Amino acid sequence: MQRGDVVSEQILTQLAGEAARLASLGFMACTAGNVSACLERDPLLVAMSPSGVDKGQLKPVDFIRVGPDARPLAPDSRKPSDEALLHLRLYQAVGCSAVCHGHPPHAVALSLGAEAVIAVHGIEMQKAFAGTATHLCERNLPVVANSQDMEELSRWVLAARQAAVPAVVVRGHGVYAWGASVREAGRHLETVEYLCRVLLLARAHGAVQPPQSSAAQR
Repeated sequence: MQRGDVVSEQILTQLAGEAARLASLGFMACTAGNVSACLERDPLLVAMSPSGVDKGQLKPVDFIRVGPDARPLAPDSRKPSDEALLHLRLYQAVGCSAVCHGHPPHAVALSLGAEAVIAVHGIEMQKAFAGTATHLCERNLPVVANSQDMEELSRWVLAARQAAVPAVVVRGHGVYAWGASVREAGRHLETVEYLCRVLLLARAHGAVQPPQSSAAQR
């Protein structure tokens, strides 16, 4: 086995493990959600989870290699996840190494009443986003409308991206998160769900987040 094959196998094993972890958290109910990882940059080659299967039961051999057009490489005729095109667009625009998409319930619930962003500040777990070193800042989780047209949804997601937040929430649908590794992409997805859950719990108990100026003076 050549070195490139060994590395690919390691990445596929990581992908299967992360998919199982995210599914165990309830982010990939039924057969929802998808995960992918970049295997090669030029030309772009991505390992993509298949469509219509339980993401908690994936094995390395289940992942489908797709090219820049989001189609499986011959002779593989299996169907990759419907959102494969959006994953490819993220790799091309962001230069990330992995993408995780799930349907975390609190993020989906909060998105239904959100407009362009879900504003978060003063919550310790903001620091789980790569590059965020303190809770004393504001992080705006971008929210876009849902669409079954993947070209359209890809444009909306890419246009809504914010440098400090490696994720976008799709209203009533789910979250796309990316990172420099499979584990980091999964952590970013988990971070969005955690922050949204805290916001919903706070609102349910009549609490509001302190202004940034107040938090910074603590």
